[in-house]
Amino acid sequence: MSTPFLKNPADIRCALTAAALLLALLFSDTVLNAYMAATTAHPFAAGFCKFAVLATFGECLAQRMLRGRYLPEGFGLVPRAVIWGALGVCITVAFTIFSAGAPQLLAALGLDWAPGALAGPLGGHKLATAFAVSLTMNTMFAPVLMVAHKIGDLHLAAYGGRLECLARKPDMGALLASVDWNVMWRVVLFRSLLFFWVPAHTVTFLLPPAFRVLFAALLGAVLGLILAWAGSRRAA
Repeated sequence: MSTPFLKNPADIRCALTAAALLLALLFSDTVLNAYMAATTAHPFAAGFCKFAVLATFGECLAQRMLRGRYLPEGFGLVPRAVIWGALGVCITVAFTIFSAGAPQLLAALGLDWAPGALAGPLGGHKLATAFAVSLTMNTMFAPVLMVAHKIGDLHLAAYGGRLECLARKPDMGALLASVDWNVMWRVVLFRSLLFFWVPAHTVTFLLPPAFRVLFAALLGAVLGLILAWAGSRRAA
């Protein structure tokens, strides 16, 4: 029987390390300036690193909570981080597209204040624009992302978490056929999008641009928990 979560010394060390890194980013000018410089100069590499670290950590946390171990057999830490990093690049691209495109759509509908609203002060216009960006992104892009992540997860599992999976072409037909679409639709694509991701990403787009992908990566850790929970429902 596994030790309850946060009753194991490893859990406490993990929590303290995560808290220390967050405090360093929030309160250390040196760390914050380095972060801002890296994000501005190399946005896609930074997006890769943020998701590779934070979203993978979320999945490790999910495994600890569900199976009692951070790295169960076949987890595939390195290839899983690479897959999340690649998704992080796609998310960084999507943020660029939708944060510019959705305000232009609102402007085409007669809301001339929308294109400059995200750069302005917090208020009704900024909140409405952030919601529009989140809504369009989560209905047009997020479902594709979630299915892509599920396919990557199944491909990784088919190779037992070995690095070999990164060099092998996924059998897309077989992988898509193996997805439990009832759970994927009810839990991931419908409930999580409607009740979590749309409001959560509305908050994301209220933040300064340099922190949006970081916050999304933190939300990616939550996505790892959701997907792990969905997988446990299928296995039950």
